[in-house]
Amino acid sequence: MKKQEIERLIEIEKRIKEIAEASGLLTTEITFEITTAQRVLEGMAYGFPVNFSHWTFGRDYEKYRTIYEHTGAGIPYEQVWNFDKPKAFLVETNPFALNILILAHVYGHVDFFLANRYLKHGRSFSNVAEEARNASKRFKEYEARYGQKEVEKIIDAGMSIQWHQNPDPFFEEQDEEIVRERLMAFERAELERFEDVRSKFKKPETEQEIEQIEKMLEKLSVRTPPEPTYDILDYIIKKSPKPLKPWMIDVLTVIRNQARSLAPNRKTKGLDEGWATYWHVRIMRQLFQEGLITPEEHGTFNDFHSGVTREKRAGFNWYRIYLALFENIKERWDKGQFGREYEEEKNAFKHSRWDTAAGLGNQKIFEVRSFYSDRMAVEEFFTDEFIREQQLYIWAGLSGKNDDGEIVYVIVEDDPEVIRDILKEQFTYYGVPLVRVENGNHNSQNHLLLKHIWNGYELDPKYMNAALEKIHHLWGKRVFLETRVEEKDVVATFDHIDKKRK
Repeated sequence: MKKQEIERLIEIEKRIKEIAEASGLLTTEITFEITTAQRVLEGMAYGFPVNFSHWTFGRDYEKYRTIYEHTGAGIPYEQVWNFDKPKAFLVETNPFALNILILAHVYGHVDFFLANRYLKHGRSFSNVAEEARNASKRFKEYEARYGQKEVEKIIDAGMSIQWHQNPDPFFEEQDEEIVRERLMAFERAELERFEDVRSKFKKPETEQEIEQIEKMLEKLSVRTPPEPTYDILDYIIKKSPKPLKPWMIDVLTVIRNQARSLAPNRKTKGLDEGWATYWHVRIMRQLFQEGLITPEEHGTFNDFHSGVTREKRAGFNWYRIYLALFENIKERWDKGQFGREYEEEKNAFKHSRWDTAAGLGNQKIFEVRSFYSDRMAVEEFFTDEFIREQQLYIWAGLSGKNDDGEIVYVIVEDDPEVIRDILKEQFTYYGVPLVRVENGNHNSQNHLLLKHIWNGYELDPKYMNAALEKIHHLWGKRVFLETRVEEKDVVATFDHIDKKRK
């Protein structure tokens, strides 16, 4: 990039920040680095500007590099790390107009990062960027001391279960003894209630109930965990009978912290991309109206924007759908198309022309950006009308192609209720099965008992077997997993004696 272009880019970035702030967006100092495509590919693979080494990162880098070098595709227009000091990459070979678009898009992302309650919560776990940088140095020392193979085994095992967290992102894990005492206090209160009615005339049921409570108190005094926990990695770190060495605990803790910090990004990915796209459209339009970009540059922007937001039959285009969602919400709340009176209007003509000039659209979209997750947005705003307007259907590609050589798609599901249920399921677990620790002393032999919470989908056998083997490596004793296969309850195991899955 020429010096003159860089100077112009700096001036335009200043104006973008002013527009963003005037529009109500939260801003901070953002570092924009003009770099090579290779550096962006590295960032895509490693997840952070600097991170510890792992073979999966190298694998992903080679995949991204191969796609880019042979097709020119596969590289994102923008890459931004929303840390306490946000950093974004501008690729030096990008068209100038595209880098302006990226500047505007990044300001939308940074506002979302600063305002959204889920992302705020993610930042509370650790300074994940600084921790990743420091971990890179420590992990290299571990490799030199204990061998690369041993360190990679621990990283493999930790990464295999890093996303198995409590489905409630705001759930705070408590010390096991605190949980145990709370549960036992509840049982004691029940026991005291029954003991108040003790007499020679007491009913047989009362005696049986007292006996059951006493047995429960006895179980609770030794049971681990006292109640099931979804944070499998945290439980293994604290309770593994292996036992884990300090360097192993360090490695696993770093992996867990990264996953906990980044999990909120997964829960808000659609809204985040839609919000950034919504604002880059408006900022670019204003830059053009002010004469800060030429008609040719605005045309180039439109070409890239159209490409990003094009309709996809074979997948879910976050940019298009969530841009449309924010525009839909703003229009509805500006016209007052919400509330009981609007919902209960039976006259189709009045309903379609409803406009109270409420003017609450801007307020509402800022509320959504601050307090909603993708699942919440689906539940509240993916109305039947919106789903039909955006053709959010399940499509299947036919084996043949049309005269233009394009795949022909047909609708296989168009029921809005079914579509909403599918999206809610997708945006709750993101493909990660819900598995929890039931017992860390199963069979009174420190065996680990896990349970798959059934949601209608079987576990992938390859994933299940590999995960059990890696969990066993961390636990050191036999691991059991209760799940369902072909509508039958089964128990999968990894045996610590013969090292075979059963």
